[in-house]
Amino acid sequence: MLRAVGASVTGPGHLVRGEDCQDAHSVRGWRGGWIVAVADGLGSRTHAARGARVAVQSAQAVVRGWRRDAAWHDRPARDVAAEIHRRWTRAIPWHDKSLAATTLLLAICDARGRARVWQIGDGLIVGVVNGTVRVLTPARPGFGNETRALGVDKAWSAWQSAELVLSAPQDMLLLMTDGIADDIAPGLIPGFASAVRSALGKRSRRGAREWLRRELTHWATPAHLDDKTLAAIFLDKTT
Repeated sequence: MLRAVGASVTGPGHLVRGEDCQDAHSVRGWRGGWIVAVADGLGSRTHAARGARVAVQSAQAVVRGWRRDAAWHDRPARDVAAEIHRRWTRAIPWHDKSLAATTLLLAICDARGRARVWQIGDGLIVGVVNGTVRVLTPARPGFGNETRALGVDKAWSAWQSAELVLSAPQDMLLLMTDGIADDIAPGLIPGFASAVRSALGKRSRRGAREWLRRELTHWATPAHLDDKTLAAIFLDKTT
């Protein structure tokens, strides 16, 4: 059976300043599978936290609004991104949408394990299929400080999308904001994914969520300051 879990924690930097978490996530069941959305409001923007919350809500609403008889996996990835962008834009009340600019990572997986992902902005999506770890977020082109986000970019070229199938017992999708991703060197990603998968598989959904929250709160990287969100869709080992 497919399982899913996610957690967000406020980073020490925001706690010290008495500010709210600017990350958001949403994990909801869908057609025997899951919809998982993760967002990270741009820290320099006045309404970043609101933008992140609206992003995960908009992504969920778009997917859940599809007709059950429609072949959801045949929808052009570009059209899905545009639909999410339109809904997010309508829900942000300020004329200047960049005040709520946010990244968004989205994963959809049906009961058969067919999965698709979308991403705009920073963060990392990792797939594990038949024991092979695949980083689904491509290397960022251009300058390191180049901004990609809802509220900043309108073009499809700012998005990334990929497809995969979760079918083996250890298969998994991981979505994480850059508060986590920036601390994991590329060579350590397979080990990190394996450790997370092992820990989640041993626990109930509530226990897995508590474990995630505890690990993110007590993040091992010294002097870490950023908010952190991690969400996963994975096949139970008994499947």
